[in-house]
Amino acid sequence: MNNRQLFLNHLAQTTDFPLLIEIEKAEGVYMYGSDGKSYLDLISGIGVSNVGHRHPKVLEAIHAQLDKYLHLMVYGEYVQSPQTLLAKALCDTLPHGLDNVYLVNSGSEAVEGALKLAKRYTNRREIISCVDAYHGSSQGALSVGGNEIFKRAYRPLLPGVKNVVYGSFHQLEEITSETAAVIVETIQGEAGIKVACKEYFKALRNRCNKTGTLLILDEIQAGFGRTGKFWAFEHFDIQPDILVCAK
Repeated sequence: MNNRQLFLNHLAQTTDFPLLIEIEKAEGVYMYGSDGKSYLDLISGIGVSNVGHRHPKVLEAIHAQLDKYLHLMVYGEYVQSPQTLLAKALCDTLPHGLDNVYLVNSGSEAVEGALKLAKRYTNRREIISCVDAYHGSSQGALSVGGNEIFKRAYRPLLPGVKNVVYGSFHQLEEITSETAAVIVETIQGEAGIKVACKEYFKALRNRCNKTGTLLILDEIQAGFGRTGKFWAFEHFDIQPDILVCAK
């Protein structure tokens, strides 16, 4: 069997009509197929390959690390230079108070960690998220998503989750002293690039302060300079309690 047949027989597809482009190599902004065609990559691994494919500095860093070690131990036990330097570099971009990093494997996993941290810190169980939100496809991340199309096949999901309308001032009253956290995409991506006003984010921050609720901002799609500032929340003059980033 050829690669296409092996793909269809042995790999789970995520859509009914996969693209089925067989890629042999990628360089810069282009991917190259086995048929010799070049493809301008406007997807970039859904935002992951944001410095292009096979960037020389990325390759140099990978090769240098290969000569030292790969996996050593579960997280948070050994002092490993790549982890500590990355954590320091991230903290240097953030305001005072956001000074501790928990590194995981994906955006969905980061959301899971944020939800667990909020529940543990507050000893509360209710989570509020937004209608049409997308936070990932794992169990907890899916539970705080706001699109029933993605959720309905996997119910029952996590209990204690409420959805409010992104940008709605009056629905901020749903945040109470029973709420562990509000998780919000700073800019809603999957919903169609929706941007709430600065006044909304300030009111959201104030309501969380008033009720002792943690504010989790999901910048998996909006962070790392994609909005003109390093972090999207900088446009709104607020600061989250927990920041989720990836890609």
